[in-house]
Amino acid sequence: MIRHLTPLLVAMLSLASLLNSSMSSADELPGIVFHVDSDLRMNRVLRQIERHHRGNPGVPSRVILIAEGVRPAVSGAEDANGGRYSAQIEQLLAQGIRIFACENTLTSFGLTTDDLEFGIESVPSGVAELGRLQATAGWGYIKL
Repeated sequence: MIRHLTPLLVAMLSLASLLNSSMSSADELPGIVFHVDSDLRMNRVLRQIERHHRGNPGVPSRVILIAEGVRPAVSGAEDANGGRYSAQIEQLLAQGIRIFACENTLTSFGLTTDDLEFGIESVPSGVAELGRLQATAGWGYIKL
């Protein structure tokens, strides 16, 4: 009898360990990660992220900026009308939405994390972070 229960017990302990480690990691509960790789409609994109958060206040939100999507996160960045992106970005940050810029992209643009607006975080690879959040942390994905 014990011989038959051992594989089940090992499986249950492994599952409990996996669940416990994912809940105690640096990631909060799974939420939504937004993939932004263009600055063409960035004002609209930032409004959509804010609307999502307003409609789902208990769902953690992260924004991963890759490629041209990083440009609005650079200090002093302006839209086509001369308006600064920083005001919208600050509102999102104040609501607890975490925004990350891809360090690979920054390097390709000749920039560093010191060039980012205050409050913008970074990840070594935006694509890798998108994959990690979805595959190992259970986050939903929205491409804007």
